[in-house]
Amino acid sequence: MRSRTAACIVSCLLATSTVVCAKTIFADDAPLADTPTNVPPKSSKLVIIPENVAVGMLIHKVTPEYPVIAKAARVSGIVTLKATISKTGEISNLHVECGPEMLQEPSLAAVREWKYRPYLLRGEPVEVQTTIKVTFTLGGKKKVPFSKDSCPI
Repeated sequence: MRSRTAACIVSCLLATSTVVCAKTIFADDAPLADTPTNVPPKSSKLVIIPENVAVGMLIHKVTPEYPVIAKAARVSGIVTLKATISKTGEISNLHVECGPEMLQEPSLAAVREWKYRPYLLRGEPVEVQTTIKVTFTLGGKKKVPFSKDSCPI
């Protein structure tokens, strides 16, 4: 049976047809390793990338506006967001993981406008998921003290 399959493959190649004919003619035969039907399908699963990788792909960043009421209440902190970046580099899904409630909406509004270079996997753009941290500080401080609204470590 294998010799008939091999003969079919040769005749298919000579006729500039595809190797798939060997499988269709001899359906009871085991499929060949190099037939297109044996190639695993491309995964549609989201690729998760670290925050520092996503930062390197950022090409347009909008700084969130510090709410006046939050400044007056001396609220500072880090808002952690979970984002999906589409194949074109747009934010397609965004939600708050944790952070001070007064600072969540300005964070979401700003990050929705961010634009990234597409993430390439094997040369093809893919959708990715990452974490984005937006820091709000008062008085130009570099470090934000831990608060009850901060995310757990």
